[in-house]
Amino acid sequence: MPRLEHVSIGSGSTLGLGERVMADAVRFGDLLFLAGRAPVDPATLKLRGDTVDEQAAVVLEDVGRVLAAAGSGWDRVLRVECFLADADDFAAWNRVWLESVPAPRPARTTVVAGFVVPGMRIELQVTAAARASL
Repeated sequence: MPRLEHVSIGSGSTLGLGERVMADAVRFGDLLFLAGRAPVDPATLKLRGDTVDEQAAVVLEDVGRVLAAAGSGWDRVLRVECFLADADDFAAWNRVWLESVPAPRPARTTVVAGFVVPGMRIELQVTAAARASL
């Protein structure tokens, strides 16, 4: 039976509560599940970027860091679930996606959702295949 392993990039996922409320990612067997990645500076808990383009670039870079910390990479990503605050941001999100994520690209779902952080326009949830043990 595989064991659960937590992956941390020290992103300060405390949400200001003093202790970590979630792992940056969890590995179970050959699968890696990234927690929702938001365009938030972990030190200040302030948004990074105003537009969906800016925020998407921040989030995609963050996803890359978490994947690397877990010994994985974009070439191992199986699925990306994108949450947008506004359906009007879909075209801009697609532009950033195509510029940032190498082909062949993973399966992807995009939905419109509300966020508790004012001004937040995007959040990603990622499932990837893991490489060798951490």
